[in-house]
This record gives sequence, structure tokens and C-alpha cells, in this order.
Amino acid sequence: MSTVVIVRDGASFCEAIKKWTPTSRFPVLIDDNSIQAQENIARFVRAFAPDSVVRFAAAAPSTTWDADRGLVHEALAASWNSAGADTEAMKAAWRAASHAPPGIVIANEKDPAWPAALALAAGRGQLFTWIGDDLAPRDLHKWWTADGTAALDKFLQDLAARSGLAWSDLGDTIDAITVCAAIPNVFEITPKEARATTDRLGRLRPEAPNRWAWSGQIFGNPQESAFRAMCSLFLEPDSAWLFDSYPKSAPWTLFSLTQSKGSFEQIKLKTTVFEAPGASPLLWRTEARKPLDAGLIFVNTKGNADYFELDGGLAYCGDLPWLVRPAAVHFVHSWSMQSPMSRDSLGGRWLERGVYLYYGSTNEPMLQGFTPCPRVAALLAAGASFAGACRNDTGPVWKLTVVGDPLATLAPGALGTSTKDAPKLANLSPLATEAATAVKAGDFATAIRGLILDGNSDAAAALLKDRKSALTPAAARVAVAPLFRTGRTQDAIACFRLADVKSDDRSTDANMLRDLLWLSASLSLQSRVSPPDQDQLNTLRDNLRPEQLDQDLIELAGAWARAVDYASAMNMVESISKKQTEPHLKKKAARAIEELRKSRK
Repeated sequence: MSTVVIVRDGASFCEAIKKWTPTSRFPVLIDDNSIQAQENIARFVRAFAPDSVVRFAAAAPSTTWDADRGLVHEALAASWNSAGADTEAMKAAWRAASHAPPGIVIANEKDPAWPAALALAAGRGQLFTWIGDDLAPRDLHKWWTADGTAALDKFLQDLAARSGLAWSDLGDTIDAITVCAAIPNVFEITPKEARATTDRLGRLRPEAPNRWAWSGQIFGNPQESAFRAMCSLFLEPDSAWLFDSYPKSAPWTLFSLTQSKGSFEQIKLKTTVFEAPGASPLLWRTEARKPLDAGLIFVNTKGNADYFELDGGLAYCGDLPWLVRPAAVHFVHSWSMQSPMSRDSLGGRWLERGVYLYYGSTNEPMLQGFTPCPRVAALLAAGASFAGACRNDTGPVWKLTVVGDPLATLAPGALGTSTKDAPKLANLSPLATEAATAVKAGDFATAIRGLILDGNSDAAAALLKDRKSALTPAAARVAVAPLFRTGRTQDAIACFRLADVKSDDRSTDANMLRDLLWLSASLSLQSRVSPPDQDQLNTLRDNLRPEQLDQDLIELAGAWARAVDYASAMNMVESISKKQTEPHLKKKAARAIEELRKSRK
């Protein structure tokens, strides 16, 4: 039966990958006890629909996430029945399996994204190499040097040449570079002018369009990186969600998502399109009030790193929908990947939401920098890789980047099939059993989390309904997401309050819970009949999101005025405004005051 294996440490991850074979593989995900890991695993399980989800721990689990070269090499070699992990031994194993390696995967043993490198090298049968900080600094948001990117590309060209495999043209053998490390995502060509690193790597010359490989980058902590790799290897979207805010005039019509729809429908993707006129912030927020169940997302918009312009107004990072399953995103927009590890950027928030593939801009790319969407859709539908479909075929290095596996397609990319037999690992513990045992012990935090990871949010929500009196802050914390996902928004808000999220807690988990709070309250905030009660209003006031303080205050003040009165709402907003010390936040609060006054008129 198909199985998803969940591990908690690096040694166990390597041991699980070691049981892969050239013809049979199973997904391996990492649980670090965070809400983000909980949601990523749950998304994957819903999309993959395995027969079982199990935990596994190696006989000697590791205590840190530092890469162990020996264990990584053993796992890579074993996954191909190879005598060793060196290139010649792997080539012999690949020949025996009638396989040609399609690319090169890079890892840095000091970087926590190494699990993605192992998974993609083993899962696709690719050349694997380590690099050090001397060759590429681990500083994702730093502007790198042109010489630095050229040196890394030369290192990779030399590696490909030494392998004896064809590499110098697209369409030969080596056609992809996957950087699994947080090296700079941009490099400087002149003062104040930067280009995307992933568009520089794989070019024979930086000033010419000739490529020898498509490039992509995976970064983040171990659970994030493993999640993105496993999604690319095992998942196939069955639906697409397209939101087009561009006017029906040239040159915008070249990017028409209505024209893109046909390509996706040809490959049986259930496709939903929203388009201008009418593709407004209200429509977007209305759709985002419920979880979005789509594996492929295309959005055409304008804006900056932290907001996007729709037909008639702005939307913000927190307005991005909560994803039911992992998704690939094509985002025609400016600046969204300027700071990809920051949740205050659109790209960073999409990744936090469970996006495993992303194509977007690191700077202002100009519209013509993007390949027209109908062409991208046609190429993806024809089986092209994500990086190959999105990138322009011609032109110099530009400002658009690929986050994720550049070889990912709309069909599962793992060689062979996911195993139908239980993985040959000792001491597997089914999540369903873990949850049942925890219920009997009265440990509802563990029980709810176990049900969520097992892909059973409905059961988790039902358990909450039956055992409300047993809810602890820990149980409430893990319950917010499944309650929102199953439409029980008022219970989600109640659990948020019980979870006791501190106002000064700006961790990823706390911020994700705040997003869920606002998404859960979004319908009542707009209601003229049943606005939030005072307790909910106070909870929202105490959990305003700085990155969109203006929008949150505008929505909150409107509901506050309807629930109480205008004067009380104005006092609340002015009180918040007085507390702001940073100029950009003062400006946002001032906008909220101005909008509240307009509404009074």
C-alpha cells in the first residue's frame, strides 16, 4: 500500500531515502513540531492520498540537522544500488538501470536545505556535489557579485565536463541545476542593478541567451526543503486557479489567463478563471475567505514586494489564500521574490502557505520580461519542465527566478512509481494509532496533530467538537488550522484565543495563526447583520499585522463602528496610531484614519 513516511531527524531521513530503489520510492517528510510543518505535511497527504502515514526513527537518530556526508552518500548510493556515491560508481549504476542523469544538484553541508538535495539527486538520478561558503555565501538576500556567480557556473560546467556526460546544450543529458542552499538569489551587474542568480546559472555566457541548463533554487529549514522536493517528485495537480486583473487591451491581453485555460483543460485540470473587469480586491478576499484547493495557480497583477494591485484596489500578503494542498505558482508581478525568506513579501508568504514551485520577479522585470501566460500554459500542458516553460528562450540574464525543482512538471517526477508495499523500515508507527493512543491518554494536542498529519482534518475537527472542555492551549494551537479548513471559523477564532498567542510573539507559527484568525473573521468583519462581538473585536485589535496595518485597521474599524459606534471605532484607530513609532507604520495608521473618516461621510 502507498505510504508517506514522517521523520524527525537527519539520520532518519537518510535511512528512509536509503530504502528507495531505482523503480520504487515513497515520500519522506519532516516533522519539526511546528505549525508550518503540520500544515505542509497535511497538504501533501491530502494531495497524495496514501493508504497510510507512518512515523520512522533510525536506530541512532541524529541530534542536529547538520549534514552527515557519510550518511548522505550512503543513502544516495543505496537508492541506485551503486557501489559508491562518486560519479563513476553512480554512472555505472545509472547505466545498469538504463538511466541518464538529467541534471546537477548542489548542497552545502552547513545549509539546512540539504535534505532536498539528497531527495532530488536520488529521486531523479542526478549528479550530486557539495559546495562551501567560499564558493557561494549562504546569504539569500545579499546582492552577490557577477564574478561570484560566474565562478559558481564555471565550477558546475567543469563538473559536468569531468563527468563525461553531454552537457553543453539544452536537450542533451545534463539540462538542470538545482541549488539546495540559501546562496544569494540575486547578483549585482552595476550599482543598483541586480539580476536573478537562477537565470545566470546554466548560461554559457552571461550576456548571451545560450543556455546549457535550466536552474532553480530551494532554501529554508529541513522540513520546508524536504517538502518542496517531495512535492515535485510525487504530486500531480488536478486543478488550476487563475486570477487575471489585467485589462482587455494590448499589451495585457498577451497574458490572458482565459486563453491559457484551454491548455490546462486539455490535460484534464479542473480550471477556474477570474478576470477583469471585476477581478477586484473584494472578489479576491471573498475567494480567500475559504481555503483554496488548487495545485496550480496563475496570477496576473501589478504592485510591489508587499502588495498587489487588482481591479480597483490593493491586496496584501495576508490576503493570500490558505492552501488545501501544495501548489505551483506563476506570479506575473514586480518584486514578489525580492526577499524570498521574508513573510512580509508576497513570494515569502506564498512559500509559507505551502507553495513548492514559484516563478516570479526579484526586481522590476517589465511585463515583456515574462513569457506570455498562454505559451507557458501550452508548454506545461505539453510536458515541459516548470523552469523551461516559464523562462524566456532568448534574451540576457534577467530579474525572474525559479524557486523549487527546475525539472518539476505537472506530472509526478519521481522515477519509477511510489511503492505499493510497506517501506522496508523497522519500527514504523502509524499516525492513526498514535492519535488513537493519545485520545485514550487524554493528550488531545498529540491526538489532534496526529489526525491532521494522517490527512484527517474532519476527524480532528469532530474530536474538538466532542471534547471542548478538554482543550488545552497546546491543543487549541494545533486546532486553529483544521477548524478554519473545515469551515468552523468561529471555533477557529475561539481556539486562537485559547492558544494564548502573545502579542510580541513574531515567530512563523504565531504569524501563521494570526493570518488564520483574520481569515476566519473576514466574513463577520464585512457583515452588517452580525459583526464580531466585542471579545472578537478586541482579539483582532490585539493581533493586528504590521505588514498590512492599514488594511487590518480599515476592516476592523468598519466592523467596530457597526458593532459599537463610529466614535468608539475612531478612538480605537487613533489609539493604535499613537503607539506607532516607525514612519511606515504611522503612514499606514494615518491611511486607516482617513478611510474611516471617508466612510463617515
